[in-house]
Amino acid sequence: FQVNEEISVKHLPATEPDPHVVRVGWSLDSCSTQLGEEPFSYGYGGTGKKSTNCKFENYGETFAENDVIACLVDFECGEEVEMSFMKNGKWLGVAYRVRKEVLGGRALFPHVLVKNCAIEFNFGQREDTYFSVPPGFTFIQHLPVAERVRGTLGPKSKAECEILMMVGLPAAGKTTWAVKHAAANPSKKYNILGTNAIMDKMRVMGLRRQRNYAGRWDVLIQQATQCLNRLIQIAARKKRNYILDQVRRRSVPKRGGPRVPRPSGGARG
Repeated sequence: FQVNEEISVKHLPATEPDPHVVRVGWSLDSCSTQLGEEPFSYGYGGTGKKSTNCKFENYGETFAENDVIACLVDFECGEEVEMSFMKNGKWLGVAYRVRKEVLGGRALFPHVLVKNCAIEFNFGQREDTYFSVPPGFTFIQHLPVAERVRGTLGPKSKAECEILMMVGLPAAGKTTWAVKHAAANPSKKYNILGTNAIMDKMRVMGLRRQRNYAGRWDVLIQQATQCLNRLIQIAARKKRNYILDQVRRRSVPKRGGPRVPRPSGGARG
């Protein structure tokens, strides 16, 4: 793929770390969208880090606008599967080795996580390639259909979509129930919508944003609320299953300052 553009982020504070991020790699179909932040999810990011299960390590080089990254996976190297990457035609070395018995026959799917960047993919549909393909490797699109594995299919129509709305007192366990229910029904691919869920995904190098917003909790809440409002608008147009885990926020007095909103969602799992 190629990073075509780093989108303007004038709306973000100047203190925002890494306002433009692309992380690419491979994950199981059962993994969440947070590439490299859970087991069986293997990513390589523009910060020059590789990550799996929230463990970030130096790898390769940094990359940014106009760079081309190739994602390679080798299933024919013995008892292991090897994942490596190339930047602008230069091989960066093996990033991951995973024993096939650990994968248990489960397929790895291409996965990308993008933050304020526009990117373009080439799975083999382009007549010309950005850079030559290493010997022995084949574009996914060129594999016979019989050798491909289909990912989980979403609802075919709006009528088949499910929306669950959590109702209850603060700290009653709504968020815990939502997370467990989504995990217990992986075929549903539930998208949990709520400020708590958004803040959990607003991580920096795998660490929660709360650690980076000491004394600025109101700023974090405001950003998460804006994201939630936008996601709800997008959700209305998509054929997906959702769990709405959001309750009214209460205000608590802040010593020596104005009242600051604080989330009152259910207990965290």
